[in-house]
Amino acid sequence: MFEIVILYILNKYDTTIYRLTKIIDELFFAFLKSSTGTINPALKRLEKIGCVEYKEKMTEGGMLSKTYSITKEGKKHLTDLLLTFKSENPYHIINEAKIALYCSDVLNVSEFNEFKNNLLNTLELHKIKLEKGLKNEYIKLTELQKRTIEITTEELDELIKAL
Repeated sequence: MFEIVILYILNKYDTTIYRLTKIIDELFFAFLKSSTGTINPALKRLEKIGCVEYKEKMTEGGMLSKTYSITKEGKKHLTDLLLTFKSENPYHIINEAKIALYCSDVLNVSEFNEFKNNLLNTLELHKIKLEKGLKNEYIKLTELQKRTIEITTEELDELIKAL
C-alpha cells in the first residue's frame, strides 16, 4: 500500500524522504502513519524497478540530499497498482480500499470505471465472507463478536454506496 501512496505523492511533487514523510502524514492522516522504516524500503523497491529516480545535491548545511521523482514507468505502475487493487489481509481491506479510492484521481475516466468495478467486486466478496461467517452454525460467536462483524459489514456497505 505504501508503494501506491509514494507513487501518488511523487506524481504530484518531487520531494525528499523527509518531506515525503510529512506529506504522507498530511494527506493520508486518516488512513496511515508514515515511518522511514516503511518508506525507505518501498522507495528502494520502486527505484529498483525503475518507477522512481532521484537527484542528489548538497544542502547549505553540507548534507547530501536526495530529491525523488516519479518516472514514466512509475506513473504506469501506479495506474496498474490501482487497476489491479487487491487486499489480501481482511484486517486491512477497508482501510486499503479507502487509500486506493483516495488516490484514484490519477486515473482517467475509463481507468476509474475499471478500478471502481474491481474495487466493488473486492468489497462485495469480502462482505459475503463476513455474512457467511455470521451464519455459520459451527462458529460460536458471542453477541459482541457478532456485533463487531456487523459493524464491519455496515462499514463495507457505506464504502460500496460511496462508489
